[in-house]
Amino acid sequence: MHEVSIAEAIARTVVEAVDGQSVESVEVEVGALSGVVGSALEFAWDVVTTDTPLAGSVLVVVCVATTVHCVTCDEVVTPDLGLLCPSCGELCADVRSGRELEITSARLRETAASEA
Repeated sequence: MHEVSIAEAIARTVVEAVDGQSVESVEVEVGALSGVVGSALEFAWDVVTTDTPLAGSVLVVVCVATTVHCVTCDEVVTPDLGLLCPSCGELCADVRSGRELEITSARLRETAASEA
Protein backbone atom coordinates (compact mmCIF):
# COMPACT_ATOMS: atom_id res chain seq x y z
CA MET A 1 0.00 0.00 0.00
CA HIS A 2 2.01 2.97 -1.28
CA GLU A 3 -0.55 5.36 0.24
CA VAL A 4 1.30 5.06 3.57
CA SER A 5 4.50 6.52 2.12
CA ILE A 6 2.48 9.20 0.31
CA ALA A 7 0.67 10.12 3.57
CA GLU A 8 4.06 10.29 5.34
CA ALA A 9 5.41 12.64 2.67
CA ILE A 10 2.33 14.87 2.86
CA ALA A 11 2.55 14.97 6.67
CA ARG A 12 6.26 15.87 6.56
CA THR A 13 5.62 18.65 4.07
CA VAL A 14 2.74 20.11 6.10
CA VAL A 15 4.63 19.95 9.42
CA GLU A 16 7.54 21.85 7.85
CA ALA A 17 5.22 24.43 6.29
CA VAL A 18 3.17 25.25 9.40
CA ASP A 19 6.22 25.54 11.66
CA GLY A 20 4.72 24.04 14.83
CA GLN A 21 1.21 25.42 14.49
CA SER A 22 -1.71 23.07 15.13
CA VAL A 23 -3.47 21.82 11.99
CA GLU A 24 -7.19 21.14 11.71
CA SER A 25 -7.28 19.75 8.17
CA VAL A 26 -5.19 19.21 5.07
CA GLU A 27 -6.69 19.14 1.58
CA VAL A 28 -5.13 17.21 -1.28
CA GLU A 29 -6.18 16.79 -4.89
CA VAL A 30 -5.91 13.22 -6.17
CA GLY A 31 -6.36 12.58 -9.88
CA ALA A 32 -8.23 9.56 -11.20
CA LEU A 33 -5.08 8.48 -13.09
CA SER A 34 -2.67 9.04 -10.18
CA GLY A 35 -2.85 5.46 -8.95
CA VAL A 36 -3.71 6.66 -5.45
CA VAL A 37 -6.82 5.33 -3.69
CA GLY A 38 -8.40 8.19 -1.74
CA SER A 39 -9.91 6.04 1.03
CA ALA A 40 -6.59 4.24 1.55
CA LEU A 41 -4.79 7.59 1.75
CA GLU A 42 -7.28 8.82 4.38
CA PHE A 43 -6.78 5.64 6.41
CA ALA A 44 -2.99 5.94 6.12
CA TRP A 45 -3.22 9.58 7.24
CA ASP A 46 -4.85 8.58 10.52
CA VAL A 47 -2.10 6.01 11.11
CA VAL A 48 0.94 8.15 10.21
CA THR A 49 -0.20 11.27 12.05
CA THR A 50 -0.79 9.53 15.39
CA ASP A 51 1.58 10.97 18.01
CA THR A 52 2.65 13.79 15.67
CA PRO A 53 1.80 17.51 15.54
CA LEU A 54 -0.89 16.54 12.99
CA ALA A 55 -2.70 14.11 15.30
CA GLY A 56 -6.44 14.64 15.09
CA SER A 57 -6.29 16.50 11.81
CA VAL A 58 -8.47 15.46 8.91
CA LEU A 59 -7.19 14.68 5.43
CA VAL A 60 -9.68 15.92 2.83
CA VAL A 61 -9.23 14.13 -0.49
CA VAL A 62 -10.63 15.95 -3.52
CA CYS A 63 -10.93 13.61 -6.49
CA VAL A 64 -9.98 15.14 -9.84
CA ALA A 65 -11.63 13.64 -12.90
CA THR A 66 -9.68 12.76 -16.00
CA THR A 67 -9.98 15.21 -18.88
CA VAL A 68 -8.24 14.86 -22.21
CA HIS A 69 -7.80 16.93 -25.34
CA CYS A 70 -9.07 15.12 -28.43
CA VAL A 71 -6.96 16.14 -31.40
CA THR A 72 -9.59 14.83 -33.81
CA CYS A 73 -12.49 16.85 -32.32
CA ASP A 74 -10.28 19.60 -30.87
CA GLU A 75 -12.27 19.48 -27.63
CA VAL A 76 -11.39 18.86 -24.00
CA VAL A 77 -13.56 15.97 -22.83
CA THR A 78 -14.00 13.51 -20.01
CA PRO A 79 -13.42 10.11 -21.61
CA ASP A 80 -16.05 7.38 -21.22
CA LEU A 81 -13.80 4.35 -21.43
CA GLY A 82 -10.03 4.42 -21.07
CA LEU A 83 -8.83 7.46 -22.98
CA LEU A 84 -11.35 7.22 -25.82
CA CYS A 85 -13.14 10.40 -26.84
CA PRO A 86 -16.87 10.14 -26.11
CA SER A 87 -17.64 12.29 -29.18
CA CYS A 88 -15.68 10.57 -31.95
CA GLY A 89 -14.26 7.41 -30.36
CA GLU A 90 -10.63 8.28 -31.15
CA LEU A 91 -7.83 7.69 -28.65
CA CYS A 92 -6.86 10.87 -26.80
CA ALA A 93 -3.24 10.99 -25.70
CA ASP A 94 -3.17 14.57 -24.39
CA VAL A 95 -4.20 14.22 -20.74
CA ARG A 96 -5.16 17.60 -19.26
CA SER A 97 -6.16 16.50 -15.75
CA GLY A 98 -6.35 13.36 -13.68
CA ARG A 99 -2.71 12.80 -12.72
CA GLU A 100 -2.70 15.28 -9.82
CA LEU A 101 -1.38 14.51 -6.38
CA GLU A 102 -1.06 17.93 -4.76
CA ILE A 103 -1.44 19.48 -1.34
CA THR A 104 -3.82 22.38 -1.95
CA SER A 105 -4.32 23.73 1.57
CA ALA A 106 -3.82 23.26 5.29
CA ARG A 107 -6.31 24.79 7.71
CA LEU A 108 -4.82 25.80 11.05
CA ARG A 109 -6.71 25.35 14.30
CA GLU A 110 -7.97 28.55 15.83
CA THR A 111 -6.42 29.30 19.20
CA ALA A 112 -8.48 30.66 22.05
CA ALA A 113 -7.75 34.24 23.12
CA SER A 114 -6.39 32.98 26.45
CA GLU A 115 -3.87 30.80 24.62
CA ALA A 116 -2.56 33.63 22.42
